[in-house]
Formats: sequence, structure tokens, C-alpha cells
Amino acid sequence: MSRARHTERPDRHRSVRSFLDDTDEALRLGARPGATVWPTGFDLLDTTFGGGLRSGELVLLAGTEGAGKTTFAMQVMRNAVATGRHAVVFSFELTAASLIQRLLGLEAATAAEEYEDPMNPPAGVRDFRAVLEAEDPDRRGLGAAMRALTGGQDALMAIERYSDRLHIVEANRLTTMTQVANTVAAIADETGEPPIVLVDYLQKIPVDGIEGTADETTRVTYVVETLKELAMELECPVVAITAADREGLGAGHRMRTRDLRGSSALAYEADIVLILQTKENIVAREHLTYDLNAAKIYRRWVVISVEKNRFGGGQVELEVEKDFEHGRYRPHVRVVSERLIEERVFTT
Repeated sequence: MSRARHTERPDRHRSVRSFLDDTDEALRLGARPGATVWPTGFDLLDTTFGGGLRSGELVLLAGTEGAGKTTFAMQVMRNAVATGRHAVVFSFELTAASLIQRLLGLEAATAAEEYEDPMNPPAGVRDFRAVLEAEDPDRRGLGAAMRALTGGQDALMAIERYSDRLHIVEANRLTTMTQVANTVAAIADETGEPPIVLVDYLQKIPVDGIEGTADETTRVTYVVETLKELAMELECPVVAITAADREGLGAGHRMRTRDLRGSSALAYEADIVLILQTKENIVAREHLTYDLNAAKIYRRWVVISVEKNRFGGGQVELEVEKDFEHGRYRPHVRVVSERLIEERVFTT
């Protein structure tokens, strides 16, 4: 089955001379001739990537249950639009309302960092959800609802500043790969620049013509290859959350790229593979045996394993602190100093 092109642009046949001439002209005009970079907003992770995610890259994000894959990915999207870029999110898992409630929690916590007040902590995601799902008999509107929460008005103002640049698609069984490609292309045409793209998650994208007639390996291969084509054609990064095989989620198992569900094409096509796992579950046993408080501390942290980084160093282990109450991770990243397991063996 051949894959259709997703834009009107034909295949580009270029000589090296034309490429060098275009590069020279761009440099003389003060433009950047190389790839466009979208910083993730996570300091050490951006350093690992040489500045951030690049146009044309396919980034796969996997992880164990509760590690915060969607939270991490949405924070990357938020960081992109907060710096003036555009982003589009295809959410097969959560409603737009749920994602926006998380963003409100994130923005409230971010604003509170400027004037730390331990006696008056910022509202969390649950607080925003409770207010937005409650009836308002006085019909005072969104602004009044946000003023009722600590940091709510700051959070709303922060989101309003980038609200025109962040697009959320509540995806379903009709949101095929063709629909995804057409939507991204339309946003690029409307805004004059390609958006960073998030798909949550890859295995849920239905495929025109083969849905229900092919096994998961065939479908996932098609989707991941097409997402990579999309990233290259529209010159944007595509971040796709991906599921793992059941064995990869088992206790005592440290998830690796080989555990991604559906196809070996996931490993081959991706430019970057990130795997998120709660630190408590993958730290070596000696770090837990002699410190009764260690497990509690490690539970607050998630290890980001850079399994693949086509244009930089792979097999890098970083960690970031959870703040799920506010729908985010704290943005400072550090290198994991403890020894991590390969496979934890339990004894009775």
C-alpha cells in the first residue's frame, strides 16, 4: 500500500550546489539556514538535544503507567507556544477541558514561583476542575471563577497570551492519519509556520483502508512511517506518545525501546526515543535497603532515559521532579547519580 503525500509540494530534487547557494544566501540575509529548533523548556534535556527538538524529527515518548507521559508532553507543547511558536495536540485520551485544567494548574504554579508564599499556595488541577465543573448561578463568567482561586487570574492571563497558538483536537476513530496530516498542513498554511505536533497516543491512530484488516504491526508501521514523513515534509517536530507491550510494564522490568508495542519500525524511524519511569521502580536495591526514607524521595522523581538521539548522545539518564498536583514537572533537570537496574530480580 503506497502512502499519499500530505502536502502539495512535490518531491524535492536538489543538487548540492543549489543547497550551498541557498545556505549562503540565508546567511547573508541573517537567517538560519539549518534546522529550526524548538526548545523543550527542560534545561539539561535541551542541552542533551543541542538546543531542543528540530524540524523534521520524530520523537517517541514512552513510559510506565503513572510516569506522566501526557503531562511531560503537554508541558513541552506549552513551552513552545509560550515562546511564540504554534503547537497542535491530537488527544485520543483526554478531553480539551481536561488538558486546559492541567495547563491552568501549571501556570498557577509557575506564576507562584516568582513570589513564593508558603502560607498561600497556588491552586492545583483539582481546584480548577472543581470550579470549572460547578454551576455558576450568578453567571459571572470565567474571569470571576478564576479570581476565586489562588493564582487563578495569573494562570488565565498566562494561557490567554498563547491561546491562539495552541490547538487541541479531541481525536477519535475518525481522526485518521490523513486527517492528522491535513490538520497540521492547514495550521501551517494559516499561521505561516509549521507547528510542533503532539499525538497522544500513536497506537490509537486509525488508518484509512486497512483498519480492522491488518495486524497491529502493519498498522503501527504505517503510522510511524507516515508521522516521520509528515515531520520531514512540513519541517516540524512530531512528538508521539507510544504504548509498551504488557511485558514492558511488569514489576521489576526496566522499560527499553524494544518494549514499544507494535513494530520494530518505531525504533528505526524515530530520531529520539525517551522513556519515562518512576525512579523508585528502577533504582538499584542498595539505594533502598539502608535508607527507609529513600523510597518516598525517589517516588517524587521520574527518570528520563534518552534511549536514542540520532543527532546527539544516547543512553543518557536524567531525572525530573513531579509536581502532578499542578499538572507539571519542575523544569530543572539533573543527571541521575544513583545506579539503576537493568532487570530487578525479586526474591521471596
